[in-house]
Amino acid sequence: MKQRDVFLKSEGDAWFKRNSGRADTRYDPDSDLLLTEILALSPESTSRTGETTGLLEIGCGDGTRLAWLQENRMFNCYGVEPSEKAVAVAEKQGIAVHRGTAEHLPFDDRSLDIVVFGFCLYLCDRQDLFRIACEADRVLKNPGWLLILDFYAPMPSKREYHHRPGLFSHKMDYTTLFKWHPGYTVYSHRLCHHSEGGYTDDSQEWIAVSVLRKDLNHDE
Repeated sequence: MKQRDVFLKSEGDAWFKRNSGRADTRYDPDSDLLLTEILALSPESTSRTGETTGLLEIGCGDGTRLAWLQENRMFNCYGVEPSEKAVAVAEKQGIAVHRGTAEHLPFDDRSLDIVVFGFCLYLCDRQDLFRIACEADRVLKNPGWLLILDFYAPMPSKREYHHRPGLFSHKMDYTTLFKWHPGYTVYSHRLCHHSEGGYTDDSQEWIAVSVLRKDLNHDE
């Protein structure tokens, strides 16, 4: 069974149960690495004049970040998330979230200004990575923005997922799924400590927040 099927069946809800309802999970916009990068994008580069910015977060959990953006920046926010329980919470916050995984995105071609991978690629099946990248590119407008938050390693590595035997987590430079293409440019790629947020020399604790610009007309 593929990992995506396990997460859709049960592990997505198990993850949500482990990470929800704790005092230390209260949302703090000022410490949200992805939110900081999203807010740094200039309005004129995120949508056409007079249009509302459309943003998709893949692996959005209960939609807390999306709810903040929708309320405070008037984005049109959408999510994709495998946990049925998390989807239900997100919908109560007024966020349109589809229950699913990254290799199939139920959105029209070039319909979104920003696509965000919210700490989910490390658990995706390796054989799905081509499809995942293809789907993200398909739904992203040209020009558009792609943001990734995930574990980082200069060379791909694999280890057992400690919450459930038989599953694995994968570290790599996830910008490589896109930056090989001349239409994608890495604007920002910051490494920091997984839980503390600052810089660290401990490579086992590295995460990366990356910002890529899609512009297929750049070289024309």
